[in-house]
Amino acid sequence: MKKARGDLTRGSLFRHLLRLSVPIIFSYILQDAFNIVDMIFVGRLGPGAIAAVGVSGNLLRLIGVFSLGVSTGAGIIVAQYLGARNLAQAEHVAMQAILLSVFFSVGVTLVGYPLAEHGLRAVRMVDPEVLRLGTTYMHITLAGISTMFVSFTLGSIFRAGGDSFTPMIVLIFSTLINIVLDPLLIFGLWGFPKLGVAGSAYATLIGRGAGVVVLLYLCWTNRAPVSLRRVQRRVDFSEMLDILRLGVYSSMQGFWRHFSRLGFLWVIGPYGKTIVAAYTICMRLRILVMNPGFGIANSVSPLVGQNLGANQMERAERSTKIANLLGAALMAVIGAVFLIFPRTFVGIFTPDTTVIEIGAVYLQFLSPTFGFIAFSLILGRALNGAGDTRSPMVITLVSQVGVGLGLVILLSHFIGLNGVWLGIALSNVVQGIVMWLWYRTGRWKTIELVKRVPKTA
Repeated sequence: MKKARGDLTRGSLFRHLLRLSVPIIFSYILQDAFNIVDMIFVGRLGPGAIAAVGVSGNLLRLIGVFSLGVSTGAGIIVAQYLGARNLAQAEHVAMQAILLSVFFSVGVTLVGYPLAEHGLRAVRMVDPEVLRLGTTYMHITLAGISTMFVSFTLGSIFRAGGDSFTPMIVLIFSTLINIVLDPLLIFGLWGFPKLGVAGSAYATLIGRGAGVVVLLYLCWTNRAPVSLRRVQRRVDFSEMLDILRLGVYSSMQGFWRHFSRLGFLWVIGPYGKTIVAAYTICMRLRILVMNPGFGIANSVSPLVGQNLGANQMERAERSTKIANLLGAALMAVIGAVFLIFPRTFVGIFTPDTTVIEIGAVYLQFLSPTFGFIAFSLILGRALNGAGDTRSPMVITLVSQVGVGLGLVILLSHFIGLNGVWLGIALSNVVQGIVMWLWYRTGRWKTIELVKRVPKTA
């Protein structure tokens, strides 16, 4: 491996975990800090704009699961080949993953663009303002969705090589562009066009695109864990199928997770845009508060992957245990803070007292489950790092769609809106417990991905 600091098969696991997770956590916090700023700007346009961006964001995240599949599959294989000291094959896999990201993003744009408004109507958004603004936001984002796909894949490749610091620096650069452009394009400051919700979409697209250019440049100039300069730039369908074979289950896991979110919106939609706005704000808060969990989870996957590639099973297990204890404890503490001060956090996004009160109730149901969410995230990523992407997908399907959406529909009929909040909370608890029980079976230890006889790239 080119960089000693990228070798996760030696040294302190706790230090490796911190070195990987801290930049990832900071990256997520930075991104969500922008999302908060973005929502504050959009919030000044009214509840309709908040609902439009929130619902559109959920639909776009559902579409974005295709990028999750490619990036996850690539990260798993690259990490294991790096652990096995087969740099040439790791670089070959990285190139195929980037090509896959471009192919899928073009397909998503062609299919999704004409169906944007239908997607909003499918989750029972009937308010004319929400439909108009949401369709515009989705059209702009879909036109440039290749920046999301390639960005996710490159970030996963860097982390697979033990480098989470570089993606963080690039994200800072992208986010600064985004934050500067946001008020300029939303409100038309300093001679820029006043675009409203559309301005938010354009700012995100430009910032993310700039980040992709920087990451590709680093890969081309040998300043990344893998180099693209000496790789043959040709399509290898066999390697692409290997990536997809692993990634398809991660895509489906993301699909079912976001499908359940859209199902929740389908239930909430008839309550009106005020309820939708409160739900949207709380989901943004949930993502923000889960950043430490996401950071630790995304660190444990390359740790498990590289150590399994190097045939160090016990070390892979210990890395998961350390990450799980740290993540669950940290998330439980943060959940307690949100439980005590729910109105303070919801009030950051909106001055509307009705939205604040509704959101505060939802947070009081949601925040005690943060530790269970961390459990499911970290153990799911550990299983992914071992090459088991199917089991987390099945567990997500059962807990989020079967238990979560099922309970939300059922309880909403009997106890109204509080039934929605209770159903969502219970699904998080079930997913965390079931993920732990499956990990404890140890079946993931029998999976072997690395071809011990190197294949020429």
